[in-house]
Amino acid sequence: MNILITGASSQLAQAIAAELKDGNNIRLMDSVPVDVAEGCDFIQGNILDPDDSWEAVRGIDVLIHTGEPPTDLPSDDLAREQMLLDLATRGTHVLFSAGVQAGIKKFICASTLSIFNGYPDDVYITELWKPLPSPEIVEMTKYLGELTAREFARDHLITVTGLRMGELVLEEEVQEDTPNLAWLDIRDAAGAFRCVLNRDNSNSAEWTRRWAVYHICADIPNPKFLIDQARGIGYQPAHDFQSLYLSP
Repeated sequence: MNILITGASSQLAQAIAAELKDGNNIRLMDSVPVDVAEGCDFIQGNILDPDDSWEAVRGIDVLIHTGEPPTDLPSDDLAREQMLLDLATRGTHVLFSAGVQAGIKKFICASTLSIFNGYPDDVYITELWKPLPSPEIVEMTKYLGELTAREFARDHLITVTGLRMGELVLEEEVQEDTPNLAWLDIRDAAGAFRCVLNRDNSNSAEWTRRWAVYHICADIPNPKFLIDQARGIGYQPAHDFQSLYLSP
């Protein structure tokens, strides 16, 4: 498969590329120069630019949009937030439009479980729960990006999959921290993208079959976020932070 991954400068994109590069052709995209792993290609471009997006999607089978911002954001707070909103909404639209025109059938977008922060921790949240995103910029931009991607499944015969991910960490680096119900080891996050590569309902007459969203986080005792739906597509996290929960 020829796979495009956006947000190449982010840890998430690099982890996804490492997970998928065996047996696939990986192309990473970012608006800033990025050193990528051997065997992967890199294209510099801005998803807000239709020409850059078109060049990036040509010859691609699967588009993975991490929604991770570039490292060259404005230093001014207001300008930075405006840029993040523009990338999440118009940028996603420009990129997906180019992908549809190029004949891509499989789209995957990354979202966040932080859109459920408004709920207490003693509930069990599935994909059927209503998101309660706050005006906080990361929550808002991730959610708006998810909604923009979802609309493409309504309007086009393509498969769009949203992965709402927990807080990305490395298990070995948080051993001294207070356990967090939303933790997700970044290596498990990358594995979740592999799980949806074969999902394809692009020719279904019902847009609700062409669109799917999954909650991706660690499998911990007494979780806030249930991952049964993700298990149905083969997601099985290897990092469960058990040492923190079992310690006295």
